[in-house]
Amino acid sequence: MRADYLRPSKGGKSIASAEVIRKGNKVAVCKMNLHNQSGMHIATGTAAYVI
Repeated sequence: MRADYLRPSKGGKSIASAEVIRKGNKVAVCKMNLHNQSGMHIATGTAAYVI
């Protein structure tokens, strides 16, 4: 897993979203994004999962 923190959240609620980029027979690759209440991009991440 890799996480890139772009800026601090500064309190309040955060909204996370994720999508599967590629799903093979044995491994799935996903991309995640985190935004604050104002819609500013706070962090991003990618991960590979063994299925």
